[in-house]
Amino acid sequence: MVKKVAEGVISLFFPAECKICRRSLEPLNRSFICTSCWSKVKWLMPPYCSRCSKPFPPSDVLGESSCLLCEECRTEPALYKKLLVPTLYEGVMKEAIHLLKYGRKKGIFLEIKKILRKYLEQNFLSFSELDEIIPIPLHRKKLKQRGFNQAYLLAHFISGFSKLKLVDRSLLRIRETRPQIKLNKRERAANLKDAFQVKNGTSFRGKAVLLVDDVYTTGATLREAARLLRTFETREIYVLTLARAP
Repeated sequence: MVKKVAEGVISLFFPAECKICRRSLEPLNRSFICTSCWSKVKWLMPPYCSRCSKPFPPSDVLGESSCLLCEECRTEPALYKKLLVPTLYEGVMKEAIHLLKYGRKKGIFLEIKKILRKYLEQNFLSFSELDEIIPIPLHRKKLKQRGFNQAYLLAHFISGFSKLKLVDRSLLRIRETRPQIKLNKRERAANLKDAFQVKNGTSFRGKAVLLVDDVYTTGATLREAARLLRTFETREIYVLTLARAP
């Protein structure tokens, strides 16, 4: 409590700069990004693929888009039932996630929780359909280097919101992979091959689970994790990420 009061006094007289626009942050703003910038986060809006949430150009869609699948989802096996995602991975949200992951600015998660709460209150499936929440794990070396797993932070918040069980020690990342950011779709899939392992896989039999990660780009990470869970007769798999690449 004393620490928070001291931080508030310091920010009142010596306000920090927004990490995006460089304007002074509002007093007591501990999220590293100003309110004006947060208001520019782009929400995912229809029309988009009913499975992977890939945005469609409005001109390409006629009528309702609730049952439309993108070309990739029509031709590839359905490893998960649906991707749930509130925002687009561009602009402010892209910079915010980079600051969280690579700049270790955990205060950013204060506003991310607000975005997640708003989305979950308005757009989520019935939590009664799910049994467990599973964050995509980091390799132990990367976890030690970063100090936290952003997917775990998201999953922990969703677990508290939904009262669903958080399972974070059954899906393991056993192989250190190259950073995905500069790899194409094929390279990402190869990079993640056999990167995960399931501990006590029989515990997933017949379960409906929610896989959680921070960003969906090509979907390679989540598809590999879902593929592995499918081998243990998981009944249903949903996926949730904070943002999706457009």
